[in-house]
Amino acid sequence: MFTQAAAARLDQLGERAILQDLVLPRFSRFRSAETGIGDDCAEIEAPPPGHVLVMTTDPCPRPLVFDVADRDYWHYGWMTMLINVSDLAAMGAQPVGIVVSTVMPNEMPVSDYERFLDGLVAGTEEWGCPVVGGNIKDGDSFTATGTAIGSVRKDRVMRRVGAAPGHLIYVIGEMGLFWAALLGHLFPDRLSVTGHASQRLRDALHRPVARLREGQVLGGAGVVSACMDASDGVSGCLRELAVRNSVDFVLDGAALTPSDPVAQVADALGVDPRKLLLSWGNWELVITVPPDRTAEFQRLALRHGIQHQFIGEVTEGTGRVLLSEDGRVRRLTNFASERFSPTSYFTHGIETYARWLLHEPLFESDPL
Repeated sequence: MFTQAAAARLDQLGERAILQDLVLPRFSRFRSAETGIGDDCAEIEAPPPGHVLVMTTDPCPRPLVFDVADRDYWHYGWMTMLINVSDLAAMGAQPVGIVVSTVMPNEMPVSDYERFLDGLVAGTEEWGCPVVGGNIKDGDSFTATGTAIGSVRKDRVMRRVGAAPGHLIYVIGEMGLFWAALLGHLFPDRLSVTGHASQRLRDALHRPVARLREGQVLGGAGVVSACMDASDGVSGCLRELAVRNSVDFVLDGAALTPSDPVAQVADALGVDPRKLLLSWGNWELVITVPPDRTAEFQRLALRHGIQHQFIGEVTEGTGRVLLSEDGRVRRLTNFASERFSPTSYFTHGIETYARWLLHEPLFESDPL
């Protein structure tokens, strides 16, 4: 959209031109004239009777694909939308809009900022979440933070609390693809994945998806007792749900099976594929379903093409995540991306986390 070829950097445009020439033309078309962006505040319509507004805010971490495969700011835009919409999905909400605040260095090329905006537009089109406002400012390094708002029926909000003994555990989406793809870039000399499996891994790394449609279908039907988005990893999600509900989550070792691309990568690296399944980056939803609603859940999944995998059962307990296999029940290691920890890739780098993921035992050494 920008046509002044001589203005290669943002500081050669200035704030007003950035807004008028780059931002507004992209996002005004998603809003009516009365509620378009450009005012001091974003206008959000009141929810229909019986509905509530839900809100989430998340800064976009540096997309890993940006460093290992594709240095394109488009990924920042897509991820800024994804990480916020995924939270709405976990509540079963319909997006109302998102406000986005960005900090950009003066010397940032206009073309890079345009690619960021293009990624936001792609996310808006993918999940129907319009950009309704935000802020821009100059700073030392590029950052983007989104605050998304959604609407959901008050009696259909999915929450983290509600799982009970006897409820079944499912994962919505496909586990393990992101880390299988990332390990392929970190260890290219040890891996050779071709054909359709290679394309699936590329999609998982370059264009991860939020399970928004699935969350709305399941929430609207009222078949889910507890739900959480697995942005920090399936194992971390299971741990949080188990603690919040004062129960144990017991996974079925025979059910925790990888797809073909994940199995290929795990076999080449000599790692238990279940570590990749339990890690992060795939933006799944982890749900529990009461036993008397499982048949309805299965019908909904079939009718709406909802990819899901049964992985275990909720039992009485004290907040543990266990795996039952070969007549033994053992406590699983938490392979979540946890901030302020020795394994946080935000602090210690992705290579540190990758080494830990590959070499840390699947099970904790502490006895039950």
